[in-house]
Amino acid sequence: MNFRIYQPATSLAPYVKQYYHLQSANSGLINLPQNLFSLGDLYMVFLQEGEVIFQPTQHASFTLPEASVVGHFTCHHQIMVKGPVKMTVIQLNAYGCYKLAGLDMSSFNNYFRDLLKQDRECWKDLAGTIAAHNDITTLDAVLNNAFTNMMCGQSHNLKQVDEIADYILSTQGYTNIEWLTKKFKLSRHTMERKFMEVIGLTPQLYARMLRFRDAMRHMQRMNVEEWQTFITNNDYYSQALFIQDFLFFKGEVPVLNQETAIAQMPVARPVAVA
Repeated sequence: MNFRIYQPATSLAPYVKQYYHLQSANSGLINLPQNLFSLGDLYMVFLQEGEVIFQPTQHASFTLPEASVVGHFTCHHQIMVKGPVKMTVIQLNAYGCYKLAGLDMSSFNNYFRDLLKQDRECWKDLAGTIAAHNDITTLDAVLNNAFTNMMCGQSHNLKQVDEIADYILSTQGYTNIEWLTKKFKLSRHTMERKFMEVIGLTPQLYARMLRFRDAMRHMQRMNVEEWQTFITNNDYYSQALFIQDFLFFKGEVPVLNQETAIAQMPVARPVAVA
């Protein structure tokens, strides 16, 4: 398997976070790298060969078309890739899809949108350019050029949601809706409506995702005894709430003993190689 990670141009930040290219000549089911599709981000997938099937635990399974946007993943999901496969993935931040594609995200969770059915020719052009580009060492330059032109060619009003989302991210989700409404001088209803349109989540669920992601990142560096201390001393987590989130986001109940804990730890994202 050839799996490459590229860093996008700094001018595309914070909307575009990373590029990935996966290529495998093997037939049958293929295991994707850990954390390729993770909590809190959106993903554009351009599929040149093979088949990608998503199975969220709380939704019907779906097979991706040639060019699509997937996410936010608000429940545990499994991904099956049937090779030979060749695909390019663009990782976006929480509001990157709205910024680049202008899609209403309010009914988007755990599903996908076919970019080739949108009324903008740029997606068809980009899918064709990626398919025709054979030098994967310069794929990042192709993507940088395409997304830079898109951002220059149109502008979608982020409705202050980017500021709120960035604040929630800066706190790793350790905040609440009452504080957010006071800080940004918006009613709860208005804030939730704008968040659903631009991000596809309520601010409460987005914060919950980030808290869980941060908790797992900390617990990756702990032994099981320290897990208990971390949960007990955490202002936002009791053991019951942590188990509830673990089941919701990872699809299993955490086993809090040293022998089985290692298998449940998140795996660090691979080091970039391009």
